[in-house]
Amino acid sequence: MLSFASFSERLARGELKNTSAVEQTNLGEICPEYMDSILSLTNQGLKDLSTRFALVKKQVDLIFQDLTYRYAMDSAGIGTYLDDSQTEDFDGDDFVKILNIWDADGLDHPIDTNGHIMTPTFNSIRFTKAKMTELGDKVRIRYQSKHPDITESDVIDLPPNLETALQLYVASQYISHMNGPEHTTKGDAYYAAYLRHIGEDESRNLSSTSEIAEDTRFQDRGFV
Repeated sequence: MLSFASFSERLARGELKNTSAVEQTNLGEICPEYMDSILSLTNQGLKDLSTRFALVKKQVDLIFQDLTYRYAMDSAGIGTYLDDSQTEDFDGDDFVKILNIWDADGLDHPIDTNGHIMTPTFNSIRFTKAKMTELGDKVRIRYQSKHPDITESDVIDLPPNLETALQLYVASQYISHMNGPEHTTKGDAYYAAYLRHIGEDESRNLSSTSEIAEDTRFQDRGFV
C-alpha cells in the first residue's frame, strides 16, 4: 500500500516537478493550496482504474420476486429484492458490472452465454422463469465496484504496476488544464502514456486483476 503523502511526493519529484503545484523551496512537496486539486484528481484516477480493472469486488444477495424476471442493480432495490445484510453495503452509484452469479450450493452460473441469465444493460440482470426455478429463492451476486474516495490521511491500495498508471493519469489531467498549448500537448502525451501503460497491464495481466480462481467468500458471510 502507498500513502497519499508518498504518492503526492512521487508526483512532486516526477511528473509535476516543474509546475506551480510544487513548492519551489522544497521540490518534494505539493503546495498546500494545490493539495485539494491533486487529491480530487487522484480520486478521479482511482475511479477510472477501478472501472477498467476489477480492483474492488463486492457481493450482494438477490431475492427473487414473483413474476419478476429482470432486476436493476440499483440502490432502490435494497429492502425489496436486494439484500446486503450479510454482505458489504450496496451503493448503486458505485456499481460497475456483474462478475459472478452463485446459487446456494456455491455453483457459479454463466452469464450472457446460454440465454438463461442475461445482462440487458450494464446494471440490470434478467433470468428466465426456468432458471429462477432451478436457482431457488435467491442468488449471490459478486460485482465490480468503483474505488471509494480517499482522504489525505488514507493509503492507496493498488497493484504496484497501477501506481505508475495513477501517477500518469493525475499528471495528464493536471497539466492539461494549465494554460497554454504546450501544456495541452504535454498533458495529452501523459494521457497517451497512461492508456499504453494500462493496455500493457491488461494484455499481460501484470497486476493479476483477471478473474482466474473461484471466490467462495460468500459461504463465510452466511449465504448457506
